[in-house]
Amino acid sequence: MVSAALEQVGSWPAVLVLSVAALLLVLESGVVLGVLLPGSTTLVVLGLWSAVSDTHPALPIAVAATASIGGALFGWRQGHRRRSTGARPGRLRARVDPAVRWARDWLTTQGPGGSAVVLAVAQWAAVSRTLTPRVAGGAGVPLRLVAPVLLVSGTAWACTVVLLAREVGERVATDAGLAPVLVLLAVLAGLLLRARLTRPRPVTGGS
Repeated sequence: MVSAALEQVGSWPAVLVLSVAALLLVLESGVVLGVLLPGSTTLVVLGLWSAVSDTHPALPIAVAATASIGGALFGWRQGHRRRSTGARPGRLRARVDPAVRWARDWLTTQGPGGSAVVLAVAQWAAVSRTLTPRVAGGAGVPLRLVAPVLLVSGTAWACTVVLLAREVGERVATDAGLAPVLVLLAVLAGLLLRARLTRPRPVTGGS
């Protein structure tokens, strides 16, 4: 898939390549249907394209990080606005609303540190990269916490994948995408375990 895409875009002007990549990354991280878009694959293509076109990697990294972070902040704003206005979800969202509500309620119990960890790790895995900022907005996680976490994690994600693809090629960069998913699952399991262990026990009255 990556090789076929690279053959198509290899001869395109840099402005066109970067514009298409930016649009894909904004949509992937900013709208719900973005879960269907290839965010990590787009970064791999950018890395390979920068190598074959002799473009300095700083340019695709800057474009990719800005687009992904901007989309994530838009998703946070949508979640925050929906929370503030109490807007009713559409037909599609109504079907997943119970799961979203559970995730939102769970995130509110994690505190600033736990929320920052979840946001940072979620940037590295598909689907969670799209939904977590939106859930954080609905959970009331403040922008002053969300923005710097997304800035750091989004930039680190773009740097890592683009540079891996540029230096070691398609297979290693693509396979490396499995590691963040495992890390995300481990972090979520740890936070759930912590919440379970710190849950107050009911006090039973003496006879």
